Amino acid sequence: MYRILITSQARKELKKIKKKYQQAIVEILVELQENPRSGKPLTRELTGKFSYKVGVYRIIYTINDLDKTIHILTAGHRSSVYK
Repeated sequence: MYRILITSQARKELKKIKKKYQQAIVEILVELQENPRSGKPLTRELTGKFSYKVGVYRIIYTINDLDKTIHILTAGHRSSVYK
């Protein structure tokens, strides 16, 4: 099982998301602990990162297999999260 680490930027962004989506994101984070590669691998300048879709919101994260951690980098609306 992988350990979840959330950056301070991601924490701020998560607080801005609607409550009903926050609960869904918590459930997804639990799922990611078991299967971290269930998200979509990103390309181009975001190579090495993954994205998980939650309605109109996205979670962007990286995986470190050596220490079995998932770093949540940011979360937010799909129109702004990839910038």
